[in-house]
Parts: sequence; C-alpha cells; structure tokens
Amino acid sequence: MSHPAQTRQARRILLGAILLAGLGSLPAQAQAPMLYEQRLPDDTAFVRVINALPGEVSVKSDFSPAFTQSSDDADRVGPYVPAEKAVGKEQALEITQGGETAKASVSFKQGYNTVILQRQDGKLVATNLSDSLEFNQLRARLAFYNLIPGCADGSLTLQGSNQAVFTGVAPNTTKSRSVNPTTASVQAACGGKPAPVQDLGKLDAGGQYSVWLMAPEGKPVTLLARDRIAPRR
Repeated sequence: MSHPAQTRQARRILLGAILLAGLGSLPAQAQAPMLYEQRLPDDTAFVRVINALPGEVSVKSDFSPAFTQSSDDADRVGPYVPAEKAVGKEQALEITQGGETAKASVSFKQGYNTVILQRQDGKLVATNLSDSLEFNQLRARLAFYNLIPGCADGSLTLQGSNQAVFTGVAPNTTKSRSVNPTTASVQAACGGKPAPVQDLGKLDAGGQYSVWLMAPEGKPVTLLARDRIAPRR
C-alpha cells in the first residue's frame, strides 16, 4: 500500500509533468481578441502599473487620471489600460509613497507596457518594461517577472518535482511560455534563495497568468495575477 505522503508527491510530479509537457514558445503572431467596438488610434499604448513598494502608492501621470494603488496582493498588478497619444513620447509621473514624493518619466512603445514602481537604492523609481500578451485558445500563457533589483538570476520551478519552468530571469525582465491547462504549485527563487510556494490553482485554456517575484519588505515573495485588459471608458 502506498503511503499518503508518497501518493501526494507522485501526484504533484504528475501534474508538473502535464504542465511542462505543454511548455513551448508562444506564437509570434498570436493576436488579442477584439475588446473595443472601434479600432484604437495607432499611437495608443496599453499600460499597466505594478506596485512593488511596501505600501499604498499614489500616482499622477501624463497617461492616466490620478489614482491610488494598494499593496494588497490582489491589487499590486493593475490591468492594462489604453493610453491614447502616448506612444514614443516621454510621459511624466509623480509617485507618492510612505510620505515621500518623487518624479519620474517613462516612454511607451505601441502595444503592451508594464510600469514597475519600486525602490532602488532607497529611491522611488518607475521603470517601463515593454511587454506582450499572446492568446491561445487551447493553452494557457504563464509569464514570470523578476522585480528584485540586484537579483541577476530569478527562477521558477515546479513544486514537488523541482523541474525548472524559467531560469536566468534578470531584474525587471520577464519570460513567458504556453502551458497545458492544469493545476500546479511553483516556487520562485533569487540566486537560490527561495520565496514561499505559490499555488497556481487551475490554469484555464486561453487564460493569461503571471507570477511575480518581488521583495517589497526586503524578503522575496511571489504573487499570482491573471493578466487582463480594462474596458474602454
């Protein structure tokens, strides 16, 4: 008779194998579904803001109305929002967090852009990462982001089997894969220093998922987000 712990371990390994069996490069020409009735202008950028700071942050910017973003796990990763006439132009930001205010600027490319708010060398900074979304009706998309400054080797492995999903992810960069729809748990690490295990739950076909490695309070943590595009206002 199999021991319950061995059964659970075998099940985790099997689920990991199912997930990794679907790993592959995402199709370069995959297109987002039509979300708006009218075509957006060519100088429109889709912009989302990531709060990698230790608390709530307030933002004023050239590309959106003023807003406040909390540090709750569910709110750290904002949705993509269309910003018209924003491509190729320097965009000013004013960031306020913890009683401190700093000014920054970013520039956007056409398509998807991820603005990361964090502290580097004790200063509030904003960094734009040219991003992407790829849609596949048969598989899920899983992306991994390393938002820890100075962490030159971010990685993500499957819990239970220790199979690598992503390795060598530099600070403020991302890697992505298409994966089979399944359930799994993963663990991110920075230079071998692990963050807590993250349960991915059920990955649905056609879904866009991202795992974020960050250290708002100094210790590596991860959070899971379902990438989304906000309705046009």
